[in-house]
Amino acid sequence: MEVAPYCLCAPVSQKGLEAMLETSGRGAYRDAHPWHVARQLLDAARADGRMLALLLASGSPEAFAWWTEVSDIDVRSFRRGTWETRCAFGPLRPVHEIFRALDSIALHPGETQLRREQLEPVPVHRQFLNGHLLRPYAICETPPFIAVALRQEQRPASPASAP
Repeated sequence: MEVAPYCLCAPVSQKGLEAMLETSGRGAYRDAHPWHVARQLLDAARADGRMLALLLASGSPEAFAWWTEVSDIDVRSFRRGTWETRCAFGPLRPVHEIFRALDSIALHPGETQLRREQLEPVPVHRQFLNGHLLRPYAICETPPFIAVALRQEQRPASPASAP
């Protein structure tokens, strides 16, 4: 499966991360913020036959340690303008060590910037993630290690060589 060019990044408490790891990494991430755009990105990725990744940051200082494939995003509205988003995902996988720092991941640029970079001789300009931009979640460029990890997982196991 192909990976979407954008991914989601979100903070998670150490307690929440431990709970996710106890359930074989499968589970759900809950937030009081409505993830409407994230839901639209998941729908668009699926329509293109792509996978949407979620990178989870925790610790002090915050750093990425785990990533996963988003399986569903459910946004509910309650009385008095309150929200709950539930983001369901598959097993957690380790983040490659060079992408653990928040500022190793770039925010996804706007469509206008991407178009300019394609059509005009302008330099690539990216804003990198920090703790403030991470909340409540961030839409970022998918780091390349995710596509590599998926290709490795999809590779058929080679038969054991005979001695």
